[in-house]
Amino acid sequence: MRDHTFKILVTGPFAAGKTSLIQSVSQTDVVSTDVVTSGDESDVKAHTTVAMDFGTYTVDGDDVRLLMFGTPGQPRFRFMTNILKGDVDIVAFVIDAEARQTHASAGVELRSLLSDLRVPAVIAVNRCNDDGTAKRLARSLGALDGESVIACQLNDPDSGREVVVEILITLLAKIERTELATSGAEVS
Repeated sequence: MRDHTFKILVTGPFAAGKTSLIQSVSQTDVVSTDVVTSGDESDVKAHTTVAMDFGTYTVDGDDVRLLMFGTPGQPRFRFMTNILKGDVDIVAFVIDAEARQTHASAGVELRSLLSDLRVPAVIAVNRCNDDGTAKRLARSLGALDGESVIACQLNDPDSGREVVVEILITLLAKIERTELATSGAEVS
């Protein structure tokens, strides 16, 4: 995986932890478009992303760079997801285990996005400490058995790094599958 730059789309429902993930792991200053939240959303959190968050992560010793593009979670800003999803290598879909009111629409969004993009996904189940619970929630949202699921606490940088490790493992597996398919096609 040397000398690779990967584009990660960090997406999910409003207040799931997308900005927290990027802020917890980015090795550069995060570009943020957060503004003061208004209306009913202000009861949930004080600031919200209206365009995107952007952060980077470079693996030490390798020239592997992750470019993390975080989307807004509110439906009225969904057009930004459509803009940011171009040429994405993997989706990091963040869901808040405790925000049950977001789960139904998150499942619809997850399946729609992945069927459109046809790239691997890592489902980060925020505010969850149990892998079994995280997997059950992700599967109930429509995540497939082959999609990686990780329980996390995205306000903790160590937990955010665990999500990044899962993203890297998933990307490596994709590269290996592609190389095997290519080498098999050349042998025929």
